[in-house]
Amino acid sequence: MTRIELDAEEFNEFLRCLTNLKEICNDVDIREGKIRQRSNDLTSVFEMDLESLIQTTSIPITDLKKKLDLFKTFAGQTVIMEITVAETEAESFYTIADAISMVKFNFPTMGFMDNKYMTQEELDNIFDLDEEDLILHDTLTTLITDRIRIISENFNTAAVQVRFRDDLASIRAATQSKDQFAKFKTDIATNMALGDCSSNLSTIPFSIEHDENVEFKMYKDPSQPVSLNKISTTLGPVDINIFSRSAIVNDSED
Repeated sequence: MTRIELDAEEFNEFLRCLTNLKEICNDVDIREGKIRQRSNDLTSVFEMDLESLIQTTSIPITDLKKKLDLFKTFAGQTVIMEITVAETEAESFYTIADAISMVKFNFPTMGFMDNKYMTQEELDNIFDLDEEDLILHDTLTTLITDRIRIISENFNTAAVQVRFRDDLASIRAATQSKDQFAKFKTDIATNMALGDCSSNLSTIPFSIEHDENVEFKMYKDPSQPVSLNKISTTLGPVDINIFSRSAIVNDSED
């Protein structure tokens, strides 16, 4: 059995990390203190290092939305998490308790989890990021990411567009009918000239809760017209990386 004690602040940070995933992942498969899994729509891979909070604990959480509601009933308290891994999945379980109450959760059948843990090797095979292929590297403040989140929700769009013109890039969004349009940031210097083209990125990586600025990188896949995208930020003591792929398509000036 593994026993972890989280004070009220630490447990709140743990809840914030899970809350970031509740609308985009059905399950969370924490392995050795890390989350590394795809979103439900398969557009993004989330990587969170929770070791500063829960050490190298492994906790499979199914039906995240409902579990999170249960977890939140312990918010504001010092919480004890105990994880018991038995010889079989059916006998394994974890508990969350404070000085008053306790809730027990049996481990799920791992093969039926929707959002499965991805190893570092699997991630590296999909996202082979070479600095020689760097297209752009920029910092997005929380002001910018808040605007991306709010405006894209209002526009009812699931993508933001990174548009390239010569050696500059801009980040934009538009409604499907094109009757509303936004430029979030312009004149971003690029490391290579791609011509007149654009790439549509999922809004998910830009819409999560975070405390620090976002480091935004795009890399060119050397074998095809595809960008490999990486967003890095922090939430409390937790480092967050989000990876995605997007097609680079030629377009014309609007």
